[in-house]
Amino acid sequence: MKYFLTLVLTILLFSCNEINTHQNDNIEGLWLVKKVNMNNQDLTPIAKWMRFNADSTQSSGNGWLQHSVGSWSLNTNNELSVTNTNGIIDIAEPFKVELSQNKMTWKRKEDGMNVTVFLERINKLPTSEANKLFGLWKFDSVLENGKVVSAELNPDNNAMLFLRWDNTYELRNYPKGEQYGFFKTHGHRLQIDMVSYSSEPKLQFYTFRLQGDKLVLKSTNSNKEIRLTRIHQFL
Repeated sequence: MKYFLTLVLTILLFSCNEINTHQNDNIEGLWLVKKVNMNNQDLTPIAKWMRFNADSTQSSGNGWLQHSVGSWSLNTNNELSVTNTNGIIDIAEPFKVELSQNKMTWKRKEDGMNVTVFLERINKLPTSEANKLFGLWKFDSVLENGKVVSAELNPDNNAMLFLRWDNTYELRNYPKGEQYGFFKTHGHRLQIDMVSYSSEPKLQFYTFRLQGDKLVLKSTNSNKEIRLTRIHQFL
């Protein structure tokens, strides 16, 4: 009996090692794009991921957003072809794939330029800085040309910015009443663009910086800076 148990445990351990080795050397699974290099130019998207399924289907997205689905195939020469059913036909040559443990590299030419994509295996969808913007924020201070103007724009110290999951926003407790609009974030840098719903839409462009529950919006088309704190109920 003792010999039998030892044999079973040995077989199980060997099988687990076989499975882990297979997983490490297989394209199937969830991958994060760590870097994209085109002719020595860094074109890395923020929180870009790809998921390759065993049934030859695939999906991809950025952060919490999945935006592409389709299929994939890897031939005997380790050449990868990816097709998106909701995307544009990829006319470039297939990627040459190199796998090493939990890392993967794709290489090919696009319009005569060398493209290299570095990926790393992950276990869950990545969170981008833009994902962290969603929620309710209280205005702490507003500065214009380095001068605090909060008393004018936020006299009761209860103004709020609500960034919704559907990419619309609400400004609440403003002197001129509630205001609404929509926003979008950039795929390659920490930028948020906002457009108001009104008869004369106002466009505002900000870079943003997050640190814990603090958010700083710095305008790129004016000298305004807004500092906010995350809150969890309306004032």
